[in-house]
Amino acid sequence: MQWMVETAESGQKLVNFLKGKLGSRYSARQIKSSIEYNGCYVNHHLEHFASTVLAKGDKVSLPAGILENKPLVSFQFLLSQIIYEDKELLIYNKPAGVTSDGQVLIEALKAYNMRWELLHRLDRDTTGLLMFTQGKAFREKMVAAFKKQEIDKVYLALIDGVPRQESGSINNYLGKLHDYLGQSLWGAVPSAEGHHALTAWKVQKKGPKASLVHCYPRTGRTHQIRVHMSEMGHPILGDRQYGKLFHCSYYSPRCLLHAYELSFIHPTLLRKMHFQAPIPLDFQQAMAQVL
Repeated sequence: MQWMVETAESGQKLVNFLKGKLGSRYSARQIKSSIEYNGCYVNHHLEHFASTVLAKGDKVSLPAGILENKPLVSFQFLLSQIIYEDKELLIYNKPAGVTSDGQVLIEALKAYNMRWELLHRLDRDTTGLLMFTQGKAFREKMVAAFKKQEIDKVYLALIDGVPRQESGSINNYLGKLHDYLGQSLWGAVPSAEGHHALTAWKVQKKGPKASLVHCYPRTGRTHQIRVHMSEMGHPILGDRQYGKLFHCSYYSPRCLLHAYELSFIHPTLLRKMHFQAPIPLDFQQAMAQVL
């Protein structure tokens, strides 16, 4: 399928242009996902940004059947991915492509043990440590520990570019800016309109056009690390929701963010616990390419 952008269509975003051409056969969200995962050709250049603005005369082509070929994640709850389990706490190594509060993960966990409840969330493409609890009293203590910032978290992020400083922090207020194709976009807002968000960070390794950083979120706002890295001018590689311009040419089909470490006092055992999730293969491959 191929089209030429007409005068009246100039200025449209790629996703909206294709929605107009394809009609009701596919939703805008389906088209956006296909562009991000599979790409679409604009003037014979493979484009992965659904928000790309088109101009008169641009040639847009979409290979036949590509909208049906978006990779599907077949999730299976694996005992080998349980990092820790006792009578009150389970920590699981979540793969990419599965929403932590979505039906697929919840149903898989219930099949393993009906009593586990999700304690916190990770974005669909974020991998790593995810906690579940059993029992009201234990859950309340863990929720309180989160609120008091007594649970230390370390995330690995592979970001675009090289920060000028070796470490720093971002301290502001985040709120929902708007919704786009079924997804909420968050960003910095005045204090009266948002929630306090604090992320410390430290560079671990540098490449020519990308860096590996440790992120230490002191609060737990929606998309916090992704927004803060983008506001620094160093969006996470693969994050096409918050990254619009990348200097690193490496293409990742997902946002390269990994919930790497957790440390806290176990409310029942009363001892310091420390957990670490293995770095996923695709993350390792990306590091090998860009660092």
